Amino acid sequence: MEQPDVDVDTCVVCNDSLDDYHVASCQMCGGKFHQPWSDTAGVPQCGRVTSHQEALAIVFLCQDCFDGLQDP
Repeated sequence: MEQPDVDVDTCVVCNDSLDDYHVASCQMCGGKFHQPWSDTAGVPQCGRVTSHQEALAIVFLCQDCFDGLQDP
């Protein structure tokens, strides 16, 4: 019996595969990226948690989008 192709989500920053737990979605581009939820997670930090001053909320941004905000 042929097995179906399994879509493995990959990080928009480093292109490595993501697990089902240590992941977040970027508020700007919508891409998924590595977000370790503990110090011992063993996954890279491919994004940032930051605040959105107008919405008074905490948001998750992939490192690429975060770096784009920092460029003048």
